[in-house]
Amino acid sequence: MKRWLKNIAAVGFLVLFLPYTATLLLSGKQGIHKEEALPQLEYQVLNVLMQEDTSWMQESTLDLLAILCRTECVRQGEEPKGYETVQELYGAQYERLYQAVVRTQGRVITIENEYKELPYHAVSAGVTRDGRLLGEEFSYVTSVACKKDLESESYLQVLNLTEEELCEVLETEVNVEELSLRRDSAEYVTHVKYQDQEWQGEQFRALLHLTSSCFYMEETEQGIRITVKGNGHGFGISLYTADQMVQDGKELEEIVQTFYQGAACITIS
Repeated sequence: MKRWLKNIAAVGFLVLFLPYTATLLLSGKQGIHKEEALPQLEYQVLNVLMQEDTSWMQESTLDLLAILCRTECVRQGEEPKGYETVQELYGAQYERLYQAVVRTQGRVITIENEYKELPYHAVSAGVTRDGRLLGEEFSYVTSVACKKDLESESYLQVLNLTEEELCEVLETEVNVEELSLRRDSAEYVTHVKYQDQEWQGEQFRALLHLTSSCFYMEETEQGIRITVKGNGHGFGISLYTADQMVQDGKELEEIVQTFYQGAACITIS
């Protein structure tokens, strides 16, 4: 009797799962994951999204990022790269990214009816930077208070260096107490000066591999402590604040218009 029941169960299992198993064996993962073919531009957007850390974002924030990436692809005017198969792009976040591209297909952002560069970053230092620091052509990028960013796990980082390590990175002998740091209105460092040498804030940040150019340096008994606020260059949309605005029920166009003056969301063919 037990053997007979086992045989019945085995037959039932095969009937239920054989189509799935056969499809998987014959077609691989893409055979199970059926998806509509997208225009080449959308695969280009998908490829850009795959380079970002999107694991913490809500769907609407992911939609916003997809629109920002699509706008940049269109602005650059480059020929979209062909993707004959999307299997190469599979990853842990692929399905979420693909769906974001589908939901926002063709949607872009214009500034006064023109395609403009739309800077964004992960987390600000509490306020975003005035775009005019990049030049008058970026005057549409506004400075926005982002108090919620202070709650992000990525908001604050502390790095400890020895004076020897700092000198090695800068390739010159320096005395930390004599370093002069010039800041903008958002507290980001724009220039670092030591005697007759000078580094731009973002250049200095890159040399030390800091997450942001909003940093503070002090000497301690252990060496040099560098406190860093925010994650990214600080211009344009703070994605963390955008994510919080989404939770508060804000529409994507309202979020975009908060950070970029004269912005509008439109759909292109």
